[in-house]
Amino acid sequence: MGAFELNTTISNLRSLRESDLSAYDAVYLGNIYCRIFEDNFLERLNDLKEGIAYLKDRGLRAYVTTYAGPRNDALPKVQMVLETAAAAGADAVEVHNLGVLRLIHEQYPGMPMHIGGFANVYTDAGTEVLKEHGAVRFTPNYEISLDEVQAITAGVGIPAELLVHGKMPLGVSDYCFLLEYEQHWPEKCPVVCQKQLFLRQGDWAMRSVGKGVLSGKDVCMLEHLPTLLAAGHKVFRIEAAYEAPEYRLRIARIYRAAIERALAGNGAVDESAWQVIREHTAVGLCNGFYFGRSGSEYVGQHAAAIAAC
Repeated sequence: MGAFELNTTISNLRSLRESDLSAYDAVYLGNIYCRIFEDNFLERLNDLKEGIAYLKDRGLRAYVTTYAGPRNDALPKVQMVLETAAAAGADAVEVHNLGVLRLIHEQYPGMPMHIGGFANVYTDAGTEVLKEHGAVRFTPNYEISLDEVQAITAGVGIPAELLVHGKMPLGVSDYCFLLEYEQHWPEKCPVVCQKQLFLRQGDWAMRSVGKGVLSGKDVCMLEHLPTLLAAGHKVFRIEAAYEAPEYRLRIARIYRAAIERALAGNGAVDESAWQVIREHTAVGLCNGFYFGRSGSEYVGQHAAAIAAC
């Protein structure tokens, strides 16, 4: 890894091919919520193999994710995903489940493991156990603050991967909420969950992706990148599994340029970036829970720009 890593998530081969990934260093392949998501990498193993090769041919690190809440009947498929990932030379596997963690630790001891956001990492004690089983990176639970993240990384000695832009994952279910309403819409499963569908009440909103719930507002840490870098963080994710390729590219270009400027000693935000962000923001912006505040609030000096989103 260089001075930093900027990564994202892509669910299927079509989206991978349609995306300009020039602003990224790595990509997670697979949809963690639903086994019948359209052409999910985790269910189409030939596509997964091709996706890994596609990324490596372009000099990018290829990570393979796994399901956020696998049931027993999904484990044989997870086993095949791991076999494919290992054989195709994946650079790491993302794990949200302790059983999958143990499986990789025992069967693929050389495979680096990244702990995903649904593994509920809250403490350094819990992270230490994950590290003992092969974890080399973790995504902290989305509800904890940057101070808490810093305490975990200092205590355990493995890096945190931080969501810096995109909708924050909030929950996962084995039941698809959208199927109740599918009959009323022209789009049907398995593509209906890719539409911009929000649950709204006044200024409050959440996005439903069927078996998953995301924040309505996009987490935006653009102006806080110098603080993150100064604290030693260098692994950043743009959460775009359910976004269009244009979003994936234009937001990444903003963040890559801002990180590079910050590393060179210039922490100022390019004001033109806010217009691009506004164009790709459906509900609004927030900082999640990073500053110990409500997940829908924004803390920072650019309140006027944020209010305009």
